[in-house]
Amino acid sequence: MSLEQFKAIKAFFIFEKETGTTLFTRSFETQEQETKTPDAHLVVAFLAAIFSFAKSSSLSELRVVDMTDLRFSFIERGGLVFAALASPLVSPLDLQFKLTTIGSLFLEEYESKIKEIHFVDTDVFESFANKVDEVFTGETREMMTSSKNAALFYLKKLTKEDIGVRGAMIVSFTGDILIEYKMDVNRMAGAIRILNVSTYMRNLRYLVVSSEATNLVAYKISEGLLLYVDGDPTFGLENLVVKVSETVKHVKEVIPH
Repeated sequence: MSLEQFKAIKAFFIFEKETGTTLFTRSFETQEQETKTPDAHLVVAFLAAIFSFAKSSSLSELRVVDMTDLRFSFIERGGLVFAALASPLVSPLDLQFKLTTIGSLFLEEYESKIKEIHFVDTDVFESFANKVDEVFTGETREMMTSSKNAALFYLKKLTKEDIGVRGAMIVSFTGDILIEYKMDVNRMAGAIRILNVSTYMRNLRYLVVSSEATNLVAYKISEGLLLYVDGDPTFGLENLVVKVSETVKHVKEVIPH
């Protein structure tokens, strides 16, 4: 993501869902632009009202609210709400992926301490700004080390199955490779190109591309993540798809989605 695209993220907030207490705020606007960005307390109050409406209306999957000039995107983790205020041009899937990443990083660092922290003392969380900035710049996608290692274990296990798996990787819908194991460089590039097409397919669960060079299986982990598997074309497809499906179930248990 370029610097100009990064500026499309206007602000980021973390607040307690039940009380609306704000723990962390981060603005990405210039001083002049900030006059056009809603105050943090107003944003939190608005989102709290949205959550209340969603609950009373059985809209449990509500994650994005679009207005003429603004897009609100939010997730809930551990009783906290992680919310981004952005330009409506920013992809909602990209926002959701980044919020999930930030939420995981925040809870990894602070969850055990949060009960001991006075929420009014927001200085405790100031050092977290660097991680927020890194994720929103889009240069890298972070994942908890323990989750990454656990997911890698399942990718390695999959390649040991007698079904012709030559390599596997977990990719964000934006094309960022999060975890990779034994993927051939040329076939990896081909998989990424296929990804650009598959992300436009609604309700995609998995995609299979069979050629003389590979049996490529792309399996959806979540709205923001896909598992790609490079299979030897001399092996059958049926067992490959079944094993990839089983691997996805395991991966879902160990990484945020």
